[in-house]
This record gives sequence, structure tokens and C-alpha cells, in this order.
Amino acid sequence: MVGLGPQSSYFHLLHSWDYRGVPPLSTCFLRTSILRDLPNMATNSPPPFTTEVTRTENSSFFYDYDYLDEAAFLLCRKDTILFFAKIFLPVIYSLIFVLGLSGNLLLLVVLLRYVPRRRMTEVYLLNLAISNLLFVVTLPFWGISIAWHWVFGNFLCKMVSTLYTINFYSGIFFISCMSLDKYLEIVHARPLHRLRTRAKSLFLAVIVWVVALAISIPDMVFVQIHEDPQGVWNCYPDFGGHGTIWKLFLRFQQNILGFLLPLLAMIFFYSRIGCVLVRLRPPGQGRALRMAATLVVAFFVMWFPYNLTLFLHSLLDLQVFGNCKVSQHLDYAMQVTESLAFFHCCFTPVLYAFSSCRFRQYLKTFLAAVLRWHLAPGTAQASLSSCSESSRLTAQEEMTSMNDLGKRQAEGSLS
Repeated sequence: MVGLGPQSSYFHLLHSWDYRGVPPLSTCFLRTSILRDLPNMATNSPPPFTTEVTRTENSSFFYDYDYLDEAAFLLCRKDTILFFAKIFLPVIYSLIFVLGLSGNLLLLVVLLRYVPRRRMTEVYLLNLAISNLLFVVTLPFWGISIAWHWVFGNFLCKMVSTLYTINFYSGIFFISCMSLDKYLEIVHARPLHRLRTRAKSLFLAVIVWVVALAISIPDMVFVQIHEDPQGVWNCYPDFGGHGTIWKLFLRFQQNILGFLLPLLAMIFFYSRIGCVLVRLRPPGQGRALRMAATLVVAFFVMWFPYNLTLFLHSLLDLQVFGNCKVSQHLDYAMQVTESLAFFHCCFTPVLYAFSSCRFRQYLKTFLAAVLRWHLAPGTAQASLSSCSESSRLTAQEEMTSMNDLGKRQAEGSLS
């Protein structure tokens, strides 16, 4: 995403050079050539004065400090944070790539192979797996760029940034769709034929992809490669003279669309589900309530620290508070909380998949087929047929249970 994601934890540092004092100043942007000279710069000397006035926030190294009190400002060093990022982020991105790729591929294979006619939940789960796969595929590019520099050209710079943003948002949106589907399945169990159809789930999935694509338009427009004086290329957005405005807009967009609204939707949906389950007391009520609470808590734990850090960075840029030490702490916090948030593509599909009895049975079928590949063809086929029959019976039992729940729900509403 432009100004967020990998760009927020590392590329934000790569192009930031803070002069903090009383009152705090906004961030200045510079090229990587100046970062290479960090060890040679004195930490306690004020910035040199210059008569050059910056025209854009990411096209000059200098600010006009004629109106500043020279003694009030100190140079805010970020070289140790950059060193930490060069080691920490590539390792974390590699781990997320391996776990996310293997887990979502397994989910995708099971859904495509053993779910011939996917219901709404499986449609959303399938799209979530595809979104997560496309998201984790972008991480090796950022890891290599952080450890070395951008070596993939301008086309891949735009494409990887766009893919990152599309799948960052679509993954969160599909989680919200699955919460909505579970809400309709339980709270509005009787009118299933009107509210929960496969055609409507496919239509909603298309809307999610279109909205995520629209959000990625700034990546298509502004992101490009830049070469520093020493021939090192980097991939980041160039907003011209409106960098601060765009950064604030994109951060608040992330806070609202990527966290606050999905969280409120999940709280509403699962609280209503909990009320229905407590009132009707169907079989497995306790497990269903625990799973609902786990899904909400997992979303909050993974995404709240990252969004809080983004919000504090915005307040820092708005000069609401902050100094050099606060800026440094927030840079460290950005890298750690971002990494925690990115793990959602590894764990969230597992949580949602195992919240369904049908999927657990499908997974058993798949594992049984894999573990018995060395047996005689007839034996393996018989085992597979037996597992498929078991899956069918499990799905029928679950549907019967939901029909009973719908009847009880309707009777309760009439009485």
C-alpha cells in the first residue's frame, strides 16, 4: 500500500530525516545517499542552514531554516533503526511467506478438490485463500529490496505494490464477509433462500475485489523506482508536493477501512450470534461461542497494535506531540506491529477453516488420501470413497442442525 505496509516500516525510514525540537517539526525526505553518510554526521550538531527552498517533499534534501532557532534543533539519528530493519524485516517476511504459502495452498487444494458445490462460507474462504497467497507472494520482493535494493525494474515495482494493496484489503474484507455469512446463517436462519444464495455470495466477492482494486489506484499512479546518486534503486511513491497529505490520508484510510469498520462489524455480528446461541442452546453451543470469541480476539490482537502505531505516526506528522526519542520508538514499533499484522494471512484462514465441521472432515479426507498414496489403487480409492461418504453425511447432519435451529428461531420470533 502506498505509504503503508513494507513502505511504512522500512521505506518510511529510508526517506525520513527528522529534525525534532520544541515545537516538533514535520518529517523531511531525503535520498539514500545521505543515509549512507549517517556515521559521519554529528548527532549533536544542528542542521546546516540553506537558502534552497524545497518544492516537493521527496525531491530535495534541504529545508529553509531561516526562521528557526538554531539552538532548538538536534539531528535525530535513525541509523540503528535502519540496521535493525535490514535484519529483522527480511527474516520475518521470509517466515510469513513460507507459513502463508504452505497453509493457504493446503486450504486452496482442499476447497477445490473436495468441495464440489461450494456454499457461501466456502466461496469466501476460497477467495480469502487466493488473496492471502497473492499477498505473501509480494513479501520476498520487499525482503530483497530491504536487504539490498530494488532490482526488479519499474513494472514490477508498480505491480508488486498494487498486488500488495489489493490483497491487503481484500483479505480483511473477506473476513468481514465470512462474519456476515455466519450472522445470516444463524441469526436469520429461516429466510436462507433469500439472504444466502451462492449467486449473491459470488456477487459480493466480486464487489470486494473491485473495491480493493479501487483502493490500489494510488499505487498504480504514484509508485515508481528512484535512483540515488550512487546508482542504488528503490521502489516507493512520489507524491510531488503533497506527500504529508497523502500519508495522512492513507493512514486514516487504513485505520477506518482496514480495522475500525471490520472490527465493529465483527463485534456486532458475533454478539448477535452469541445472543441467539445462548437463547436457543443448540448442540455445540459452548464450542461455537468460544470460536466466535476467538475470531474477534485474534483479529483485534493482530491488527490493533499496527493501527495504533499508524495513528500515532499521523499525530506525530501533525505535530500534535513528539520528539526525536518518540519518533525512534514509533519506528521500532512500526516494524514489530506490522510484522504481527502480516501473520494474519497465516493464522486467520486456519481459524476460519477449523470453525467449520465440514472443512475439518474435508481436511481429514485429503490427509487420508495423501497418507495412503503408497497403497494399492483399489485400497486408496476405497478409502477415499469412504471418507467422501463421511464428509457428505457430516454436511447433511450440519445442515439438519441448522434447519432445526432455523425452525426454533422462527418459533421464538412468532411467540
